[in-house]
Amino acid sequence: MAEPHESRVYSDLAPVYDSLWGRAFVDHEREVLEELNFRPDQRVLEVGVGTGISLDAYPAYVQVVGVDPSADMLARAVAKVRENRWDHVEVKQGDALNLDFPDSSFDYVCSFHVITVVPDPVRMMQEMVRVCRPGGRIVVINHFASSNPLLYFFASLANPVTKLLGWTMRLRVDDILDGHNIEVEKNERVSRLSIHRVIVARKGE
Repeated sequence: MAEPHESRVYSDLAPVYDSLWGRAFVDHEREVLEELNFRPDQRVLEVGVGTGISLDAYPAYVQVVGVDPSADMLARAVAKVRENRWDHVEVKQGDALNLDFPDSSFDYVCSFHVITVVPDPVRMMQEMVRVCRPGGRIVVINHFASSNPLLYFFASLANPVTKLLGWTMRLRVDDILDGHNIEVEKNERVSRLSIHRVIVARKGE
């Protein structure tokens, strides 16, 4: 069985990703980005930028870097950047588990619907915290397993299937929040019935 990050699902569906899955997520991604207190010349990293579907939500006065391991996805993101002449955006290949940036490089580090795809979510969170500057924010939107034992059990039953498609259903919120020098400022569901959560955490000084 392929690990989630090795799944061909994302590459094979790159041409239709925006219409199949992207549209289901992009509205709340944009809402969250619009609520962030970006300031001119701040640096933002989006980990797992994919086809770049959220890039138009970043204001032009911040510098955005998007990384993704999939060349097929990145080709779509590059096309968006060129077509829209986003001079404030750079996209390139990168590994979420080994971010190729120095410590404290970014004011915001964002990731949308990615952390359950990588084989080591805790390592990904460590890397996001590492490259975020002290006082900066880490922003994550993702589905997480329920804290209810019965619901978690049923999600675990589905996990072998979802792993074949490229993601896990067993990751809990606390799995990625515990053990980091961060203060959680927001941890709430996208909507009342949603399994997706919005997490905003401030990195400690």
